[in-house]
Amino acid sequence: MRLKFFKKFSAVLLVLLSLAQVDCSRLKNINFYSTSEEANFGKTLDKEIRKQYEILEDERITGFLQERGRKLAAFSKRPDIEYHFAAINSEDINAFAIPGGYCYINLGLIRVSETEAELMSVVAHEISHVVRRHSMKRLSQMQLAGMVTDIAFGGGSGSIKRTVANLFTATGLLYYSREAEREADHFGLVNMYESGYDPQGMVGMFEKLKAHQEGPDPGGWQLLFSTHPVTGERIENAKSLIATLPPKKDLVTSTPEWAEISQYVQEKYPPPKKPDEKEEETQEEEK
Repeated sequence: MRLKFFKKFSAVLLVLLSLAQVDCSRLKNINFYSTSEEANFGKTLDKEIRKQYEILEDERITGFLQERGRKLAAFSKRPDIEYHFAAINSEDINAFAIPGGYCYINLGLIRVSETEAELMSVVAHEISHVVRRHSMKRLSQMQLAGMVTDIAFGGGSGSIKRTVANLFTATGLLYYSREAEREADHFGLVNMYESGYDPQGMVGMFEKLKAHQEGPDPGGWQLLFSTHPVTGERIENAKSLIATLPPKKDLVTSTPEWAEISQYVQEKYPPPKKPDEKEEETQEEEK
């Protein structure tokens, strides 16, 4: 283990010395990790995520996400790794992906998606973060800053727990730059189009997110605001990119399977009642 540490440390030192001679753009794309190391790191993180988050053990929903998600991944620019898709039993409207192709979709996001293309636009965006190795580049940058040496050099379970707990913080693994978010938008939209989904679904989801972001009642969208801040620029970028794509027939907006899943979610997992609704029920019972 000590020998492995010094080998890794020596490699980092050499990279640091070489980077002293290059511009900042190279720093943004630095990645110390191989695909196999990324896969192992993702597998370790996934085990901890499953301890800290309530994974929805529902074969019907999981099967749908696995089938649709792997279809998107097959048309991505990185189809050579094994992707995994799981639903989290949370009303927070969010989705995220960790290194190695592990993607998680909150039940709340499935609930608010009006079309299959809207939901898959978020999934495609997350797949693109994996494709572009944004988390691993982020980890490498954090390592250079001396923030995660315990993880990078084989730290214990405590460091993994802290990493999972801080995934979405300003210093977390999934806190991406605007450039990284633009890349995920671009490659995610193209991924949708190439796999047969109507890329307008991404525009629809962006517009919905922006409306809630600027509205008086953000509801459960706050986490998606922090990890996927939507601006008019991102919406216009998506529209402009769509305009450059060749016309394609039979692009999918929704399918009968999606209609069934959407209805199943509403019936099997009804949304929690709001405080005012609970108060009204209590008043009715007292009468």
